[in-house]
Amino acid sequence: MECFFDNVIIEATVQFVEEHQEAVHQLNARLKPRVPANAEFVQRITHLLREPLGPLLLGLEVLLREEPLSPRGVEMIGVLQRGVKKEAQAIEELLRSTQLFEKDADQNS
Repeated sequence: MECFFDNVIIEATVQFVEEHQEAVHQLNARLKPRVPANAEFVQRITHLLREPLGPLLLGLEVLLREEPLSPRGVEMIGVLQRGVKKEAQAIEELLRSTQLFEKDADQNS
């Protein structure tokens, strides 16, 4: 029974990470040409996207250390951790690109 719940939680978390990672990439692609005008908006969005990642990573770490998991559960938590870290990197890229566009816009003004 525990294995079933482990799999349900892991699958739901993987889906959450994948959906948000795609949203970051789509937002970056749509806003890139208009970043100087939308820099503050993008900074707010990146903050909101980053906000749940720390607790999510912490929760996964707690599960690894404190819960008896099947080998598959441990493997899936590793997959989730890598996915969350990739999402955090994508968010950081978005924020950095926004800052670069802001600098270019300031220099061209």
